[in-house]
Amino acid sequence: MNNRGFSIIEILVVIAILSILAGGIFSAFQFMARENAQRHFVAKQEQDTAVLTSQLTKDIETAGFGVDRDNLQNISVGNTLTFISLASREESRSGCWAMVRPDRTMDIRSTTYRGVNCDLNPKNFWYVILDPVSKRNRCPSSSDFLCQCGVDDTRCDEEYINTLVFFATERNQLAFPNDFRVTYFLNNANLPRECAPGTFNLMKTVGQDNAQPMISCVQSFIVRAYVGNENNPQLDNSIGDLSNFRNMIRLCMIIQVGGRQTTSTNLPQFSNECGGGPNVDNNWWNNVGRWYRWKVIEQDIVLRNYQAR
Repeated sequence: MNNRGFSIIEILVVIAILSILAGGIFSAFQFMARENAQRHFVAKQEQDTAVLTSQLTKDIETAGFGVDRDNLQNISVGNTLTFISLASREESRSGCWAMVRPDRTMDIRSTTYRGVNCDLNPKNFWYVILDPVSKRNRCPSSSDFLCQCGVDDTRCDEEYINTLVFFATERNQLAFPNDFRVTYFLNNANLPRECAPGTFNLMKTVGQDNAQPMISCVQSFIVRAYVGNENNPQLDNSIGDLSNFRNMIRLCMIIQVGGRQTTSTNLPQFSNECGGGPNVDNNWWNNVGRWYRWKVIEQDIVLRNYQAR
């Protein structure tokens, strides 16, 4: 019986084979781990994009809230979006409005922008007070077109009976309408590291406040308005006269989803309703853009506060 053991060469060969197999398994594990992490990252980015877009839509829907007929015209679309809204400052009672009863108390009709029931007591806040028929602001220019409704008690002054009262602010240094003007625009300052070169932050300003980023890694941002014939409105990059506006806009965005990848993608395209395109620089697309995933967002937003103008 031969009890000869393994030679050193055979052992080394086995070790080499096992090392190769282990290296292959480890490489495959690393690849699957990277792919899995990338998929999770992309999924999270898509979820975050959906949440941010939903928040953006809700904010835009407040356009014209508490705004008098004369200032509703201060809305513009295109590569920036500008409008006025008393719900834009996100104070604790933003979004609250009421009707002044004949006994000079408030009949509260709404909730705050957070969906909480409005509590307007005490009443020594600042409001825009609109005539319910003419929809014009009854607050004097001497008070920056904002009124205080019952500074020393819980009632409105007699001259405000049967008017619409929209909460504006708890601070007396704000003026209407300029401090309630909202603007969305693109800016590439302080762009997050994960964003592709050549993309932007979608910024928001309210009045003279510092601009705040809403969504990052945005490649294109366009807002178009439904204008013209009421039964067959057309989309345009401007509104013109307010009588031409059909109370609806279309939000068009292209947003980066995930980080740089090793496989190229197709150039994202807007539909004709968003004007087609976008027109991008070929060098940027070939060297940068095609190595990222992009999500095209096209969404109609009804501006209900313009329906009763």
